[in-house]
Amino acid sequence: MKSILCKIIGHRYSEESKSNIYTNNYECKNCHQKFTTDGYGTIIKLTSFWKENNLMFKKYIQENKV
Repeated sequence: MKSILCKIIGHRYSEESKSNIYTNNYECKNCHQKFTTDGYGTIIKLTSFWKENNLMFKKYIQENKV
C-alpha cells in the first residue's frame, strides 16, 4: 500500500544524511527507499553504483581539503 501511494502522489523525502556540500542522502517516509543527488542536483535512487560514487567523491574531497 505504501509503494502505491508513492506511485500516485510521489515520494516524501526526508534528509537522512548530508555527506558534504555536494551529496545528500534522502529516505522516503512512505516506502523507505533511499535516494541521493547526482552531479546536477537531481534526486535519484541510491544504487550500489551511486553508493560507490559518493564514497569515492567523499574520499577525493577529504584528500584535497588539506
